[in-house]
Amino acid sequence: MTDQYQQTSINLKGKENGGIGGFYPDFSVNEASAYAGYDDDSIVLRTSARANAAGGFTGGGTGNKSIRGFFGLNGASLGSLQSIEYVWENVVGPAGINFLPPEPATTVTPYVNFLVDFDPNGAGDIRVLVVSTDQLAAAINNSVGTYVNNGSNVLTYSWDSSQNVLIVLAPPNPVPGGVAPDVSIGASWLENSYKFSDIVAANPDAVLIDSYPADGGLPAGAIVPSMMLISGDSGTVIKSGKKINSFSINGTNLLEP
Repeated sequence: MTDQYQQTSINLKGKENGGIGGFYPDFSVNEASAYAGYDDDSIVLRTSARANAAGGFTGGGTGNKSIRGFFGLNGASLGSLQSIEYVWENVVGPAGINFLPPEPATTVTPYVNFLVDFDPNGAGDIRVLVVSTDQLAAAINNSVGTYVNNGSNVLTYSWDSSQNVLIVLAPPNPVPGGVAPDVSIGASWLENSYKFSDIVAANPDAVLIDSYPADGGLPAGAIVPSMMLISGDSGTVIKSGKKINSFSINGTNLLEP
């Protein structure tokens, strides 16, 4: 291990104790926002229906993408990430397949990206991983998350280390460590998910990283944090608001003061 990438465990203590410390900036692109400051410590991810000129994203997208970033995980070993959970309610706009009554899949239901450097001691191999999305084929959705509606449209979306992950653009790019897909229903990266435990075992040095990943769906020029909660994508032109009541990593709610 180099000094720059000494692996650590995820530290969920306050910033004064070297932990995450509640610093969660807005990395939204174009006509979208990730609002904070509410009395109940919730956040709201909102997108608009405005079309935009290209240039806000690293790629050529013209849509609206709400991104709340979570700093403090940089350098943590990938294997120390055990669980992610968030509770959300619909404010306005489409609410997706787990709403009651069910609606068509939509890009504005919240999902999670995290950044991983699979080669921290060499040239670097930074990838974007996706979990807890309900926007894809059922077999893929169910492999990368768990989705519970309490019957009153308060939705709990979660992921844990026994489940799978999507790796953006793998395929066509090689999968780190040569891991084979656990669920495969087609040729696209959106149709292949990988057991997280297999990914960790094949890449023991991998770390979460704050970085500029040059991913087409992320903000142009931004070094983004390793953990992001997202509504929308680079093609989204939908009026939407999603209220996030809690967002927990390894059982600790990061939205609490």
